[in-house]
Amino acid sequence: MTNLAKGAIAASSLGTVTTGAYVGSIYLSDNPTISDHLTKSNYKLISSISNKDHSQLQWETEFESDKDKIKTLIGFAEEDKKKGGEALEKWCSSKLKESYSEDHKDLEGIKSYCVIRDISSQLKRKGKSVLADSDGKWTQTYNKRKDTPKRSPRSQIAELTGEWNSGSGSSPTETEDLIKIKKWCKSKSQAYFYAHEQIYDQVYNWCTEDGANVAEVTG
Repeated sequence: MTNLAKGAIAASSLGTVTTGAYVGSIYLSDNPTISDHLTKSNYKLISSISNKDHSQLQWETEFESDKDKIKTLIGFAEEDKKKGGEALEKWCSSKLKESYSEDHKDLEGIKSYCVIRDISSQLKRKGKSVLADSDGKWTQTYNKRKDTPKRSPRSQIAELTGEWNSGSGSSPTETEDLIKIKKWCKSKSQAYFYAHEQIYDQVYNWCTEDGANVAEVTG
């Protein structure tokens, strides 16, 4: 065997050992961060919002949604929404970098305030909820939407057709409409809550008891 061949074999062997040691070190030091764990667990982090203005609004809205508990959790004393959003973002950024443990003292707080929640969760933070299927109060909310066609055109609900008060004898009945509205409400209330989008207001208007009190837009 030539010296060149021997050298190649030696180099190959050394490379294998080195690579194995490197891979082994990764596994030995594998300690996921809280961010890693939440992402793998299908949570969506507020920090994943790339648009700066949308991100700022999301943090401010999150802070406002449960202000007293958040202030206690992150050690923040002020009432200002902008500063509160910034403080919460900073706290979450720091905590998400820490090593994951199911016993981490702030894990529940991180899950509550550092992730993008669904619309039903935001409603709950406001003391509201989507009406139950059997609730008789759907009619009051439905009738209010009929009276507010500028704020609530039928086109906001994917399966509703035509216009309110069209005068057509063949227009859908309330019963037919409510089947579609309830289906839409169930789906949309489970969607992510993004503060910069209008879908939360639409769910509030169409799907809650308080929607019966939402007046028409002026002008």
